[in-house]
Amino acid sequence: MKNIFGRIMIAIEIFIFLFSIKCFCNNLKDTKNQADYILITPTSYYVMAQSLADFRHTKNGYATMVVNVDSIYAQFGNSTTQDTVLKNFIQFTLNSWSKPVPQYFVLVGNTNVIPSHPEPETLGDTSDHGIDTVLMIDQWFAEKSDSINYLPKINTCIARLPAWDSVGLSVILAKIIEYENDTTSSWTNRVISLADYWSADYGYQFEWDAKCFREMCSNVWNDTIAVDIRSDSPNHLDTAAFINLWNEGAAIVSYNGHACQEYFSHYQYFTTEDVDSLHNGNKLPVCLFGGCDLTYDTRPPVSIATHLLQKTDGGAVAVISSEGLNYESPSVDLYNYIIQILTKNVDQSLGSVFEQAKSNIYDGCYEELKRFTLLGDPALVIKHPATITSVARTHTQIASYVLHQNYPNPFNPTTTIVYDLPVSGWVTLKVYDILGREVKTLVEDRQTAGSHSILFNANRFASGTYFYRMQCGNFVQTKKLLLLK
Repeated sequence: MKNIFGRIMIAIEIFIFLFSIKCFCNNLKDTKNQADYILITPTSYYVMAQSLADFRHTKNGYATMVVNVDSIYAQFGNSTTQDTVLKNFIQFTLNSWSKPVPQYFVLVGNTNVIPSHPEPETLGDTSDHGIDTVLMIDQWFAEKSDSINYLPKINTCIARLPAWDSVGLSVILAKIIEYENDTTSSWTNRVISLADYWSADYGYQFEWDAKCFREMCSNVWNDTIAVDIRSDSPNHLDTAAFINLWNEGAAIVSYNGHACQEYFSHYQYFTTEDVDSLHNGNKLPVCLFGGCDLTYDTRPPVSIATHLLQKTDGGAVAVISSEGLNYESPSVDLYNYIIQILTKNVDQSLGSVFEQAKSNIYDGCYEELKRFTLLGDPALVIKHPATITSVARTHTQIASYVLHQNYPNPFNPTTTIVYDLPVSGWVTLKVYDILGREVKTLVEDRQTAGSHSILFNANRFASGTYFYRMQCGNFVQTKKLLLLK
């Protein structure tokens, strides 16, 4: 009986698998197709990719689709390279599928199963950097030509789950879901910024840039911690102490300095081997790494970024880093702009702010910015005490629309506004002065059912009475807030 039952279960599993493959082979050129969130995966990762798609559909209300990369090759290939075929598919969905167009594309797997776009190194003399002459540029899939500015324009967010095998992918996926469901909060108010040594002749540039980054972060995350690699700095920690600090948890870990695939700094302050010493459990940061050649590994051993994502019992949940040679200024601009956007709305997804930041500073440093890649789930929202409150509340059923009183109130200069949605819908949340003039749009987006929060920074506003008004469907409500400087 047990053998028969076992055979039946195996047959069912095979049927489900074959059915899923059949679904993969649907007509991708059908213009009636529509999805917000698309995962592109090899056949071997289908079941795991579908689990993430189901999670995002349930949690975020996204229309999700898992697409077999072989189906893309079959339907969009025409004696062209695999990367060109992928781009043809992605651009077709954006231009020809039913609206709204996809917000996110997730490449499930490292370059051994899902190709990137190879480009030759073009920045400076790379002979002294030990950097491969060919770069892997995922952003290329999201670009379309802009005849006005003569530079490609980014029109969607491309992210990658850089797993080398199914074991690594299962770890990455488990961490994403655990992270999104976590409702603890003690570590989510912390940012750790690590700065390399750059001589006094250059004004300790890395340390200065890290300081500016922390000041921007302090508008959202109050507990910002400086760590300098320079041994005579008052902020210096040795590697072991830095690892212990990471283990205590942080919402963001950033790095300014020299780097390569296997280590931070010419001093090899933090290496791929040091990742194995991390045991931060579910206190997983989003990492924003400056420096060169941190993104892709064309073969094992894996890079710091990939190792952090595949690390069990800790590491990181997402990493933004650069492929190949890069300079300090573009990474500073990119990460500072990401924080600026989050200051306005801490509930925005990582993929959304990544795309916005690149688009807004694109023209000045296109060659450098295109190298930055998002490794992780683009729908993820970076932890913050306000978002933790929102996550905790969504686990209870929301019965009606509610616009809560902001806290603190009175405030100076930031305050948090929380609101509840019983169903998904288009939400607008705006701030008005006492004369009824609109002074700030905080939210203008489609949002899922649950509790949401937004941080309002009134640093540029004068003291006085203001009103915030929320509308979703037929629900409209207004409340008063008081700014005292």
